Amino acid sequence: MHKHAEFECDVAVIGAGPGGLTAAIAAAREGMQVILVERTAVLGGCASSGLGILGYLDAKGRKTLGGISWEYLEKLKEIEGTMMPSPCPVHNSITPISSEAFKCLAVRMCKEAGVKVLFNCDLTGVQVENGTVKAVRVYGKCTDIDIKAKVFVDGTGDGDLAYMAGAEYVRGQDGTALMQPSTMMFSVTGHDLEKFYAFLEKNPSELGIKEKYAEGYDLNFFRTVPGHCLIGLTEMIKKAQAAGDMDVPRNQFIYIKTASEKILAINTSRIINIDASDPFELSAGIEEGYRQVEVLMAFMRKYIPGFEHVALANISSTLGIRETRHFIGKKRLTREMLPQYISGAPDDTVALCSYNIDIHSGDGDYIDLYRVEEPFGIPYGCLVPETVKGLFLAGRTLSVDGYVFAAARVMGPLIACAEAIGVAASMAVKENLDPAEIDVAALRKTLLKNGAILTV
Repeated sequence: MHKHAEFECDVAVIGAGPGGLTAAIAAAREGMQVILVERTAVLGGCASSGLGILGYLDAKGRKTLGGISWEYLEKLKEIEGTMMPSPCPVHNSITPISSEAFKCLAVRMCKEAGVKVLFNCDLTGVQVENGTVKAVRVYGKCTDIDIKAKVFVDGTGDGDLAYMAGAEYVRGQDGTALMQPSTMMFSVTGHDLEKFYAFLEKNPSELGIKEKYAEGYDLNFFRTVPGHCLIGLTEMIKKAQAAGDMDVPRNQFIYIKTASEKILAINTSRIINIDASDPFELSAGIEEGYRQVEVLMAFMRKYIPGFEHVALANISSTLGIRETRHFIGKKRLTREMLPQYISGAPDDTVALCSYNIDIHSGDGDYIDLYRVEEPFGIPYGCLVPETVKGLFLAGRTLSVDGYVFAAARVMGPLIACAEAIGVAASMAVKENLDPAEIDVAALRKTLLKNGAILTV
């Protein structure tokens, strides 16, 4: 037996990852009645997984994110939930955060903004009339809930709403459809980093990062920069693999500092050859992720000096998915277009991306990393689908090619894009326009007034 409920609002956001969450808050602050639907009991997606946030500073140390993006950090700092951004020779910057603090902050900020949140509800249907999304159906606790809104935001990560509405898309990397691998994030405690650094001092080859983009990525950096990410131990992993103690398809060990000195986030699992937009492949990937956590815990205890007594502190409640569907928007930002968008130069830029091109092999154990010396702008048209009206693309569903996606997929630029979506949604509602029709110059003016950064 099913119950039935109905809800009507200005803006409906489906999916509460960093993108959906930020879009909902931004729209509500512009006076919109907003509902935010999340399939889990946690807001924030990857921000609540233990992963640090990339993209706050560019390669020259300049701040490239403001507005709500920076507000998250200021509020987290008040509750000891972040170390704030630290420059990084490899990633340009790393911003460690407390996943647990962010969970609480996200709920509080939604409540303060007036966002109505529906937890533990899944999207089950979309109503499209004459190419425009008019309503969605979600399901939770034996209740079908029909939601009508003036505009909708897809924050599902895989673009489930856009897909169900019939929006055009491509899968994975251009030419191959190969998708970057997924990761089961987890965190540990009980480590002794000084003992680990002493080992690296005697075995410098274990920091095998390419010098061309990692000058200064050395022991002094790890010892003096509180918020950092370490990538290395290639030789150790080869040894463990040869001994049958490590079968995770990864050639490097990665830890990320968190807001607590007692906790390290481990970003080393690698689930390849799955399409996480398929429920059966996703389930198989989750199973494999948990298996890899056990393998990596045993590897750390047996092989890494200073990690002999680590204990498992937390496993992310969701699989970290890097790539599935790429939707075709009113504009598609490609590798060839990047020189035009350096430092957000064109007048349709609504967010900056200062992270590097970071391509994780979808069928191997390696990473290709290309330095982004100057931040590039993300145009508004990348956030609006070409073939469906009344809909925005928040999060990693944005319209870019595989090369640009490798940088734009991380949380920092996606949060900035989502703030633009939230403000644009309010403009569309107030002016009775389709998202594709709003005045981008007016949108940029509001974003700048709210503290966004569109040029450096």
